[in-house]
Amino acid sequence: MSSPTEQIKERLPIDQVISSYIKIDRAGANYKARCPFHSEKTPSFIVSPSRNTYHCFGCNRGGDIFSFVEEIEGVDFRRALEILADRAGIDLPRIDPRLKSEEGNLLKILDAAASYYEERLSANNQALEYLKGRGLADETVSSWRIGYAEDEWRGLLSYLKGKKFSEPEIEKAGLIIRSEKGFYDRFRGRIMFPLRNAQGKIVGFSGRYFAKGKPETDTAKYINTPETPLFSKSRVLFGYDRAKQAIMREDFAVLVEGQMDLILSHQAGLQNTVASSGTALTEEQVKMLKRFSNNVVMAFDGDEAGIAAAARGFDIALSLGMDVRIARLPKGVDPADLIARDKDAWISAVKEAKHIIDFYLEVIRDRGLPEREFRLEVSRLVLPHLARIRNRIDQAHFVGNISGAIGLPEEPIWEEIKKIETRSVDEPKDDKEKAPAPRGREDIIRDKIAGIIYWQEEKKKGERAVDTDSAKDRFKKISGEALRPGDEGKENLILQAEVYYRDTERLEENLEEIFSNLELMLLEKDLALSMAALKAAEKKKDEKETEAALAECHRVSKRINEIKGKFS
Repeated sequence: MSSPTEQIKERLPIDQVISSYIKIDRAGANYKARCPFHSEKTPSFIVSPSRNTYHCFGCNRGGDIFSFVEEIEGVDFRRALEILADRAGIDLPRIDPRLKSEEGNLLKILDAAASYYEERLSANNQALEYLKGRGLADETVSSWRIGYAEDEWRGLLSYLKGKKFSEPEIEKAGLIIRSEKGFYDRFRGRIMFPLRNAQGKIVGFSGRYFAKGKPETDTAKYINTPETPLFSKSRVLFGYDRAKQAIMREDFAVLVEGQMDLILSHQAGLQNTVASSGTALTEEQVKMLKRFSNNVVMAFDGDEAGIAAAARGFDIALSLGMDVRIARLPKGVDPADLIARDKDAWISAVKEAKHIIDFYLEVIRDRGLPEREFRLEVSRLVLPHLARIRNRIDQAHFVGNISGAIGLPEEPIWEEIKKIETRSVDEPKDDKEKAPAPRGREDIIRDKIAGIIYWQEEKKKGERAVDTDSAKDRFKKISGEALRPGDEGKENLILQAEVYYRDTERLEENLEEIFSNLELMLLEKDLALSMAALKAAEKKKDEKETEAALAECHRVSKRINEIKGKFS
């Protein structure tokens, strides 16, 4: 009987999995794309259906559907296995005890909460009339599982406890709050919008205040689920699970601010729309959009506050090399209001969206400022965004536009841009804001080796298919460091090895091949360093150093060819 990973691979072709995350184009028998793991203009990311693998020749990442989902979703092997098994419709009965976690239980709690809120909405005519008045069709309300939280203290809590969920679990899901008098519901008197992750699972809620007889000034208009094991506001975009394919198909994303903006935009036919849910746009969210397209149209409220809110995301997108356009809306009108009034006007606003530089020039020009003030406003508001654009040709195009608009030659504009770029480089960086380095191919290979060794060590010596002591020595000889048995995540590594290799009769051969891949990767690094040393020695005209560096290049090259020869 084939293993779960083999069953999943049989049901999920790699091109099908990867195309659900990024846009891929046919290239003969394979597919190619811009790599989702590093910025590039020329596609070097190749997907091979016949080998069921992918490889990027730019950043050297590669692997199968499991390693792809691990990296692009930022999860460990266990979670990637669950995601793909669920997608393939495959049960994991043999490893359920090892995979069972609080995450699965929290997902059940949140789904049950969504059902509860839906029931409460169906019984609340006022809330239903409000949604209908905003322009939502009945099928839209049902499709998005919009609900209502009654204005009572423990309605949801009682319902979930009746479903045998405990108070600590419900609290961990972000649905109740602990007080001196006990727990009470976090969301009360609110229209509820479920927030989903990239796989479409409910991970939290956003609640819009709607309580009879109480003014909105008494409380926040919107509140969201707090940070939980499932929900991180910086990594969730409302509607992203539904918009992914449309973003890829249309080759641009529409970004709005609120839930009603998003849902009405989808209802109007723009299914490539996502929402930031009223929070400042983060780099993680922009990168989520960039996986499917390099183009984004931002559409926030048409007043000064709306433009200022949009500006927070401009620089992030521009610095990541995205093309940013702005849909200009009537002053004081948000997308939801415009769609309810005239959906064709909304579609036209998106279609006629202007590049951020042209948008700002137009907005400032419409203020009717004196010439000097106009130029200063352009310098203050426009040039910082222009400095974020990576492509120098694109920059030059907009420098020409600005030059014509303010009636000055291009040279002083370029000088100001250089000053801004210099200040940006010199600004101290907060280490807390630095994203962790992504796990590379070398890390994945090391993990596979460690997993096999740890897994085999759990067995009795006579039952082991691998000599673990020899394997440890081999690892140390190749990598220059010993395995660290206290590594965090050891259990996940063992699970990964067991799932991958428990049904194979070629474990020693598999391990030998993995060791060779690791050695090859490290040797290629050594060769690059040796080549650099050779060039440096030749430049200094030091014959002794040149001879030594050349000998090292030959030694490393010979070993590389020996390893490659074993698999040719």
